[in-house]
Amino acid sequence: VNDSGELGDGTTTNQRTPVAVMGGLTFAMVSAGGFHACGLTTAGKAYCWGSNSFGQLGNTTNTPSVIPVAVAGNLTFAMINAGNRHTCGVTPDGVAYCWGDNSSANLGNGTRESSFAPVPVAGGITFAKVNAGRFHTCGLSTNGTAYCWGSNSGGQLGDGTAIDQLSPVAVR
Repeated sequence: VNDSGELGDGTTTNQRTPVAVMGGLTFAMVSAGGFHACGLTTAGKAYCWGSNSFGQLGNTTNTPSVIPVAVAGNLTFAMINAGNRHTCGVTPDGVAYCWGDNSSANLGNGTRESSFAPVPVAGGITFAKVNAGRFHTCGLSTNGTAYCWGSNSGGQLGDGTAIDQLSPVAVR
């Protein structure tokens, strides 16, 4: 399905075979989310494309794009992960940033305010990886501790509660 331009080929036409992402960029990694995708260039610059109703492309707007658009902030990332309606990435020095929908506190910045540009995850934790889920996010710190934040209605944060967390909590 390419209804939102999530293939990044400059169209909203569904494809049955692989198509190149437009823009002439060379990607070191890509991540497919709910209705958007993101990639990191070999220089660590983040680009996203597809649906942007919640600001998940991170380019300060909520306008969708059928081609890659640069994530705001001139940040360099070591990894990126596209979730359902939000995206998160980790810089080479281990700072996690998220952007997009935050109605379930899945950005981890201590609020429920959505952001159309990257905001740092609260807590000063040095992360190796993050994984943006549907309504929550989890990350692995460089010391091997797992942290999660966001919606916790089913205990998915692993902290022994069913209480939503606005910032990272350690998995027990």
